[in-house]
Amino acid sequence: MSYKRCVVVTGMGVVSPFGEGVDTFWSGLLAAQSRIAPVERLSHGGYRSVLGAQVPPELAAVLCESEGDRATAFVLRATEEALRMAGFGPRFASRDRVACVLGSLCAGIENLIDVAAAYHRGEDWPADRATDVSLVNHQLLRLCQKHNLTGPTSMVSTACASTTDAIGYAADLIRQGECHIALAGGGDTLAELIHAGFNSLFSITQSWPRPFDASRDGFAIGEGGGMLVLESLESALARGARPLVELRGYGLSNTAYHLTATSDDGRGEALAISRALQDAQLPAGQVDYINTHGTATRHNDNSEMQAISHAFGADAPRILANSIKPLIGHCMGAAGIMEAICTVLTLQKQTVTPTAFTDANESALVFDLVVGEPRQARLDHGISQSFGFGGACSCVVMTRWDEAQQAQQAAPAAQAGGH
Repeated sequence: MSYKRCVVVTGMGVVSPFGEGVDTFWSGLLAAQSRIAPVERLSHGGYRSVLGAQVPPELAAVLCESEGDRATAFVLRATEEALRMAGFGPRFASRDRVACVLGSLCAGIENLIDVAAAYHRGEDWPADRATDVSLVNHQLLRLCQKHNLTGPTSMVSTACASTTDAIGYAADLIRQGECHIALAGGGDTLAELIHAGFNSLFSITQSWPRPFDASRDGFAIGEGGGMLVLESLESALARGARPLVELRGYGLSNTAYHLTATSDDGRGEALAISRALQDAQLPAGQVDYINTHGTATRHNDNSEMQAISHAFGADAPRILANSIKPLIGHCMGAAGIMEAICTVLTLQKQTVTPTAFTDANESALVFDLVVGEPRQARLDHGISQSFGFGGACSCVVMTRWDEAQQAQQAAPAAQAGGH
């Protein structure tokens, strides 16, 4: 078997409904402080529910001063934090060896609606604003411009799996030797058009999201942006950087079932999990933690429970799991990066944060859902999984990092030589 480059996470950053920064994000998760509340600008639309989770308005206003697109503003600020944590400056010298892979579902959509409305009113818009900021890949261009990146770049839009796929694709670029550093993440915004669509599907809760609870009735949309700095172990060791976790494996699949519904039997979703574990060369019985997709809709939660049962079998009941969507909402394309950052922190802190508003009274529950209070445990391996519209299923596997592991990994990394 040829040597497969070890990929590690050396930095992360986040802007979420809790506010700015990884520490703020973790504190909010630990305290189970839900940021879901009525959204004033939705109250005039005649929706059955106007609940959502917004980035604090005062923070959003500051971040968006220089950016026309909220999602881009969130991503740029999250990237700054991630680069600081990883020990990089604002601009890379070897810019052609740094990749950037972003994911989003609806970035730019509010600008596109504004441009269309202005056109119908007969108003003129500056050409650059009418074309650039309305595109989903506006954030990719802005990020590359700001940080001097000319390496491999891509924009992923696989619905709610978008940023999980961005992480996996970026890791593969490092493994294949296309780059030695990659920025992976993305952002999305609480767009009224998306809220209206989910309202029409009766997916938005009228009370609180209750994942894996017998009384669950849906989610609330959230917004934000997040970023991981991925790096080959060789690169990290050469810089003297300490990895946060190892990005161990990535798997994806398609349910080939329905445009907006997850599968009836969970087998398509389970395939992504199994492929990620196979890629990680990790037996299912060694997984300690799952950050679930956990949308709190009846159909999705049922599919996910079946998928975990298929993928883990008799090992499923001992695995600790949670969902963070009751706290920050379903952040659409950005959900995957938010949940991946939570997974990194969970392995670092050896603590699983609780799933809010849930009594874990679902009779079909097959795993150990953490509710009520945070739970400390020995956690070596965790997964973060996302299931999106169009049947898109993605999963990433992470492994806790410690000094002994670093010494074990350093030898083959040094033998591989270079980047």
